[in-house]
Amino acid sequence: HMDRVYVHAVLRRPVGHSRRLLHANSRLRIFDERLGPDCTASVHHAVPAVRWQVLDASQPTPSPFFHAAGFTATVRNVSPHERRDICFEVLGEPLHGEEEVARRLAAPRWPTAPGQRLLLENALVRMWDFRASLGMDRLAFHQHVFDNAWVVLGDGAALNVYTPVAGGGAKLEKTVHFHDGFVSWTVVRNGGFDADGEPLAPTCLHSVDSAVPSVEFREYLIELK
Repeated sequence: HMDRVYVHAVLRRPVGHSRRLLHANSRLRIFDERLGPDCTASVHHAVPAVRWQVLDASQPTPSPFFHAAGFTATVRNVSPHERRDICFEVLGEPLHGEEEVARRLAAPRWPTAPGQRLLLENALVRMWDFRASLGMDRLAFHQHVFDNAWVVLGDGAALNVYTPVAGGGAKLEKTVHFHDGFVSWTVVRNGGFDADGEPLAPTCLHSVDSAVPSVEFREYLIELK
């Protein structure tokens, strides 16, 4: 097959390789990439990118890999099953320098970790693993302080979304059902605070738990600095 050209990536691909655009805006593009058994593909990234393999829900979440602009990633699949990767392409320079990043992380009285495990961080991004098997609690509130996107892995999961109430406790705001490949994108202005200095809830300040315990909720989350 000849090269398939996108705005920010060139692929030299064998039969069995596909790349589907899940989301695009001025800061971020997200692709769902599949590679058939015993295949190898090359992807040249003209912009910085994070590649994150998707394993079966029964397995631990693997670590993502960062590729600098101009890097050609060689993706191999030596297994008898299809390989899946979520590829995040970062467009443009970071909006916040080190001082502003530190200020945003320190400002809220709520935790600023939007996932259970931070698996990659650099000057551009923070990448988080978030899944039900690592624990969810409706009283475990967090505040988003950076623009962010997350990709849902798997069909049939749903989340209850809560906001804090005075004196403790949580108020159920909504229940959201998801399909595989669903993408949420949120622009976070002023570090997640309104003009009066109050956290923006539920957009930026919330907690979640599983609304369908029989189906594990999994997401890959990217924060853009």
